[in-house]
This record gives sequence, structure tokens and C-alpha cells, in this order.
Amino acid sequence: MKCMKSTLYSSFPAAALLLTVLFAASCKDEIEIDLRTADPILVIEGVIREGTAAEVLITQSKAFSDNTEYLPITDAVVTITDDAGHNEQLAPNASGKYIATTIEGVQRRQYNLTVQYDGQTYTSTTKMPPAVALDSLTLFKFPMVDYWDPMIHFRDPKGEENQYYRFVIAINSEYPRFRDRILSTEQMDGNVIHNPLFVRYEDDSNDEDPIKNGDQIMVETRCLDKGTYKFFETMDRVEDSQANPTSNITGGALGYFGAYSYTQMEIVAEWE
Repeated sequence: MKCMKSTLYSSFPAAALLLTVLFAASCKDEIEIDLRTADPILVIEGVIREGTAAEVLITQSKAFSDNTEYLPITDAVVTITDDAGHNEQLAPNASGKYIATTIEGVQRRQYNLTVQYDGQTYTSTTKMPPAVALDSLTLFKFPMVDYWDPMIHFRDPKGEENQYYRFVIAINSEYPRFRDRILSTEQMDGNVIHNPLFVRYEDDSNDEDPIKNGDQIMVETRCLDKGTYKFFETMDRVEDSQANPTSNITGGALGYFGAYSYTQMEIVAEWE
């Protein structure tokens, strides 16, 4: 079973924040990259979720002044292979996503992506780390807000297979546009992690509390490889530094190709 429930609660002092370093990234399951240039660049988003068929979305970047809708590219040649001997050319579905029929996410498996479009070839490789479950999920009260944030507790497995995490949060089975939370344990290998996940909207002008008393909070722990983590980590810097996120795709495309395993844990937001 991947979904577990926790009913523990805690209010850690501010010093507990020093136990881990948590980076915030403005990331969505479908990325939208607006370049500070009029020249379009191919954007590839390849995702392989554990137990789910591989899928690839291909679009083109646009200038910040361009308010038109992102349109998928459906005439590319998209191929995925893995180290188990599978080889599949993906076909686009009605929404424009290329969906596999035989290749799906398996822990510790390596995947290779090739995209051919407009005379160019783009490639990437990713490996799915094994899943890491949270030991418990509690609540943390940050003094500057009126609600309690979820706080994760787990031991990072010793070794290099699990060093990069992304935490996706749902409230009452819905996924609002929150700032996703990511974590690298490169400097904390094998340590016990106690880390609050500060739940904040992507839109800073939204002053509504994202968590209310009685809400059901679900935290999904996604285990990433280094290339996928680097993409999400640098996505947070796009608007501030006017730089593009670091892609793990060769050939000049933006975006990423990532396979991830996952576990889930739930808690009810209850406080006095």
C-alpha cells in the first residue's frame, strides 16, 4: 500500500529548521516556460511515474509578451527505451501528449528518450530511484501565518540511490497551485530528516489561507534522480535571474525527462 495515514502533531521550535535545507520551486506538472526572447525553443516534458505509462508533452517556448495558448507539437518522432530491453515509439493522444502502451515506471530502471523534430534530435536519460516512505507526518506552526503546515519525518537511506526528493501536496483530494517543495540530502546522507513543508500559493497575490482547520492533507513523496531534481531546483530562479532552468535534455531543448517513484501519507489539519 502506498497511502498511509498519520495522526501525530507537533510544533517544533525554529531551531528545528536547521536540521534540513529545503528549497522552494514554482513547478507545475505541466511546465510553461516564457523566454525573454522572441525565438521559440522546443520544450520537452517527459514523465515516467512508477506504475504508470510513460508520457511526453512537446511544446515551444514563447516570449513573455505572447499571451497565446501553448499548443502541443504532434508531428515529432518520440522513442523511449529502457534497460530491460523495451523499445517503443510513442503516438500522441487527442490532447497532444505522446503516451506509451508498453513502457511504464519501474523502480531502479533506466530510461532513454529520443525526440526527432524539424531535423533535430534531442536525447535524455533518467533512472527511477527506489521509493522512500515517510515515517510520520505531523503539523508545524509557523508564527507568521494563521494555519499549521505539514511537517515530514523520515530517514534518508544511506547511499546514492535516494538523495533527491519532491513533495507534492493535495488538500481535500485537490491540487491547488502551490509552490512545490524539493529537497536534496547530498550533505545529509543516511540522516533522519525533520522538515516542515511551507504550503504557499504560486500566486503571491492570493491571500486566502491554503490550509483550514479540518482539511485533509496528502503529501506525496517523489524520489527523483539528480538531473530531474536540478531542473526543478533551477525553475525557482527563472524570474529572478532571467535564466532558463537547467535541462537534462541534450540537443538544445528546454524541459526535462524524469522517472520517479512515490509514496503518500495523509493527515487531518486539526488545531485549537
